[in-house]
Amino acid sequence: MQNSVQRFFFIVLFLTQAHITYSQKIKPTTGPVFDSVGAVFTVNDLDFVPDASQELKAIFDIDNKQADASIPNRVISSMHRYYNMHVRAGIPQDQIHLALVLHGGAVKDALASAVYKEKYNVDNPNVDLIKSLSAIGVDVFLCGQSMTSGGYNKADLLPEVKVGLSAMSVLTVYQMNNYALIKF
Repeated sequence: MQNSVQRFFFIVLFLTQAHITYSQKIKPTTGPVFDSVGAVFTVNDLDFVPDASQELKAIFDIDNKQADASIPNRVISSMHRYYNMHVRAGIPQDQIHLALVLHGGAVKDALASAVYKEKYNVDNPNVDLIKSLSAIGVDVFLCGQSMTSGGYNKADLLPEVKVGLSAMSVLTVYQMNNYALIKF
């Protein structure tokens, strides 16, 4: 009888410990480039990490529209994650060159705060995302065709946003200059 009780006790103890161990969720953290956005997970035992001596050049093609105008565009914030994870992995920040082009449903993300608020009755939740990227040298473009189709002009945009002839033009030229295309 005592053997059965001991066995039961050890099984319960093992299952309790296993539950505690496997139910703890790992949380992403921010930094080292952006401290308030761009949380990433620390991953151990990697089989691939970019060579720190190479330059990483990528252009993000962003056309998705957030259904809720008060929520930041998650694809724009993925650029913050890109910086944080690669710098954390040992890639020097000056070896990372990014650009983004907004078009289609993402035109609204480039609007100046007053224009955005007038149209959507909330502040543009992407202002800080775009400003922080621009501050570290990311080129931020808006498709001129999408802008004009939406009834906007350059005066309606955040000052960090440059207008391109089209998203297709910007994407073509950046890819010709060895920028990898990242499309979500």
